[in-house]
Amino acid sequence: MPVDSLIVSVCVVAMFVVFAAVLAWGDMQTRPKQLTEQSSSKRRAF
Repeated sequence: MPVDSLIVSVCVVAMFVVFAAVLAWGDMQTRPKQLTEQSSSKRRAF
């Protein structure tokens, strides 16, 4: 395998890893807000 192809392959894999990490970070940042909104909206007034 030529060195150029190896460098391109490593860069493509790195871009996917960074994209997955950004999505996971964004999910962690928004998850607590969604859970608190869901719990407060399910309260029943008797």
